[in-house]
Amino acid sequence: MKKLQRTSLLVCFTILVLFGSAGIVAYWPAISQFLASSAGIPAGSGQTGADPFAYDPPLPSYVKDLHPKYTIQAELHTSEAKITGKMTLEFDNPKTKDLRLYIYDYLWNRMTVKSVRYKDKPLAFDRGSSTVTLANPFGAEVRGALTIEFDNPVPRRGTRFGVKDDIWTLTTWYPMLGAQNQQGKWYDPPLRIDYGDPFVYHYADYDVSFISPQGYNWVSSWGRGTTTALDGNRQQVRYQGNKLLNFALVGSPLYHIETVKLGPNLAVDIASVDKGNIERIKTIAESAFPTYADWYGPLPYPHVAIAETSTGTTYAMEYANMAIFKRDMYQRNLIDHWLPHEIAHLWWYNSVATLEASHGWLDEGLVEISVFHYLQNRYDNQSAATLLDEYRRDGQRLMGRYPDGKLDKPLQKFATEEEFHWTWYSRGALLFDNLRRQIGDEAYKGFLHRVQQNYHGSVIGAEHLDQALGQTLQGEAVYFRKYTQASNATAFGPVQLEPYVTTIINGMSFYPQIPARVMNGTAYIPLRDVGEHMGMRVEWSKEKQMIRVAGNGREIYVKEGDPFAIADGKRLDLGHSVLSVKDRVLVPMSFFHQAIGLETEYDAAKRTVKIMTRKAGKAAE
Repeated sequence: MKKLQRTSLLVCFTILVLFGSAGIVAYWPAISQFLASSAGIPAGSGQTGADPFAYDPPLPSYVKDLHPKYTIQAELHTSEAKITGKMTLEFDNPKTKDLRLYIYDYLWNRMTVKSVRYKDKPLAFDRGSSTVTLANPFGAEVRGALTIEFDNPVPRRGTRFGVKDDIWTLTTWYPMLGAQNQQGKWYDPPLRIDYGDPFVYHYADYDVSFISPQGYNWVSSWGRGTTTALDGNRQQVRYQGNKLLNFALVGSPLYHIETVKLGPNLAVDIASVDKGNIERIKTIAESAFPTYADWYGPLPYPHVAIAETSTGTTYAMEYANMAIFKRDMYQRNLIDHWLPHEIAHLWWYNSVATLEASHGWLDEGLVEISVFHYLQNRYDNQSAATLLDEYRRDGQRLMGRYPDGKLDKPLQKFATEEEFHWTWYSRGALLFDNLRRQIGDEAYKGFLHRVQQNYHGSVIGAEHLDQALGQTLQGEAVYFRKYTQASNATAFGPVQLEPYVTTIINGMSFYPQIPARVMNGTAYIPLRDVGEHMGMRVEWSKEKQMIRVAGNGREIYVKEGDPFAIADGKRLDLGHSVLSVKDRVLVPMSFFHQAIGLETEYDAAKRTVKIMTRKAGKAAE
């Protein structure tokens, strides 16, 4: 290598070290604009076309998908305050010894599972506090179906599932298929506590036929449905929906319902006993939905609903495609915070879910920072800044009173409701806002659009967010995994980023299965992918217990963890150790120049590595 080349390379590496693998994120808005302009696309556009840096497929959901389908026939008996139902639950055979159903009722108001049948054969089952367990009857079948009959009394009170002032809030009202992790182990559903909704759900398709008295108006997880008149002054509404986290209905003979279009493919049903309130709800919805679609991408459902319940009912609730709030919220204009909060849950909880009892910071933090975006869009920066200041004050209180807690704390482990609220809501919002301020609005939008695209219909956590963030920033990112495990006394810092590097071989871009990247201040290249692409032979030597590389007339041996190579019997110092990332051996760029004898060039500003075959007759220097 000529002296000038060595000097240029050293300058490039010096620039890179000054950026730092974490500090580079501070310059990300400018860098992303450069990268986007080079590729001819808008920065942070959330494009879904060819993406050479989206190397990794989406990580698997926390819940193994058994592709369940519910066919439910149910009737609401209003005089008895009871639902009777029969359902067929079809799903993939999990190949486990037992099957699980979840019953999300109250200990003081029990749902009765009357029978479980398989191919008209009654099955024995055990009814626990929140599960029904039975032997798996499917045998070698790929897919099977259970028929379940149940009765469920509806509490005459303003609970999450209940009736008050003739408004029926029907949530978690039927038995649900249990959920497994990807290793096939059934989750134990967390116990219900005084706040939160700590249940494990399983995305499914639904065909629901629901009977109620004539004149009842319903909003649901899948629009208004198709209504048929029945004898006995009854009506049946049929709903057919896909990829729903659960299925809920809210209805009343007193309801007025107005349906508005808030996007080319989105209808919003708004229900209230007061026509005047519908206008106020609509005004909030008309601001919130477009704002969130801009930040997160279009909502991937055709129908959603907003339901106003009576006074003295549960504060505000999110269920599949439903935002529910109590009428008391008009006092002190609380509706202008909590309705946008619940609308944001249509993206975070509904379209993309998490394990609520363990990782509730994910959706609660995102929907709280969504309220900040709503206020900023509808009013002004000062209104939004005031809310952010409130989050910061809560964060300071949390740090002072609960310094040893953390974001990823299970719901049942919080000492008080204030610790729960300050942690998942306020500190959770600050976690996302800290990221937004680092990488800029456009990259942040691109990141959350990517999460929606990759993980709609999945149950996710910190590692899923980090992967989408890394793909957006074009590198290997660690942010959520770090700061959700850090104590409340720890301030949020920068994203740790190992930037990806574009590999150019003899003037042509090459995208190996795992990208080249910057680590420890140098560019690292995947050895096998690049070596074999250039005609080298890469194999494991059992005799030497090293990797043998043959090419360009040379024989070289390297070993993971060693900073040197053996080239034709001579020991060469590579300056940096050979590393392994995701079961791929990566070598410092110096390996290709010093050991193989090829021309190499690194451009830190453009984040490209060029590897070129030496011109014939040119001696190695």
